[in-house]
Amino acid sequence: MLSQALDLVLTSFGIIRSKVDEVISFDVAKNVKSQWIFFKAFQNPYQKRFRVSAIDSGYNYREFRGYALYIQNTVWVAIDVDGSESSSGVVDIDVTSSSNIDYELSLLSTIREMDSVCNLVNNFDIVLVDGSLIAVFSKIRRALLEGSGELLQSKNINIKDSLNNFLITLSLYPSKIVFISKNSTAKDVLGLVKGDIYYFERYTDGLPGYTKPLDLTKSRHIGIAAAAKTFSHTIKNVTGLSSTIYMSYVRFEPFSRIYRVEFVSEKGEDVEQRIRHLINTLSSYIVAGYPYPLMRADQIARISYDDVDRVAIVLGISSDPYDREPL
Repeated sequence: MLSQALDLVLTSFGIIRSKVDEVISFDVAKNVKSQWIFFKAFQNPYQKRFRVSAIDSGYNYREFRGYALYIQNTVWVAIDVDGSESSSGVVDIDVTSSSNIDYELSLLSTIREMDSVCNLVNNFDIVLVDGSLIAVFSKIRRALLEGSGELLQSKNINIKDSLNNFLITLSLYPSKIVFISKNSTAKDVLGLVKGDIYYFERYTDGLPGYTKPLDLTKSRHIGIAAAAKTFSHTIKNVTGLSSTIYMSYVRFEPFSRIYRVEFVSEKGEDVEQRIRHLINTLSSYIVAGYPYPLMRADQIARISYDDVDRVAIVLGISSDPYDREPL
């Protein structure tokens, strides 16, 4: 099939490349530029440094006949006011016979990230989380509607309690908790063929800055808008507060990549000032255009197949025949 795939690529080369190298009109490019707000971080030498923490998680597994061996970890990296760095986390190694292991390990990682936010927020000025808040909420809500699966049941994890605790934490400390996505295909702002990030990276001349924070209940993406409205309704039921999720695209340094930033805000708050404050606050921690604490958390949280194989060898099951074989 590989030869047929290559033949198809050659015959469809022009069509596929035209989609990749999309050329937009002058008016569309002008519209993209007009929505970009130039802002360069300012470091106040008299302002104390903030304590910043970053959270990420990872998992991997090997399937054997009738079960799978997995490793799941949740990592947090802390940068203190003196610049010192520390890290800690939770590691889980176990076997499972779940028929949907990828989904359940992803769900387990998400819940443990939420729990970590709740546990850390009191000790830090800013808690950064890798990923999308609206995606996290949607995943947990889906699990509540469809069931948690065998793995979470074996861990005695109550998804509803974890979600409610997380929503309460978000409502109590909305200015402390920030989600940052490295990649996104969302079309919240522009609604063009490709995701918003593509156009803002390509047509904003590498300028540092951000887009005006968008209330996701007003997103051009119908699914995201619906999920945001459900979030606002749910957090009001749990906490009694009127809050919503805002999103902004941010470039922290000139000519670096653009990232999607999401946070919770109450109605009436100056959300644009929130973004400016975040950019200024993180300016001391940006490396190659990305927050260093998140970079370190990502490095530590990664689990390779070799890591799982080493654990399998220690457990003496490395010779057990794998379930996944060539078809």
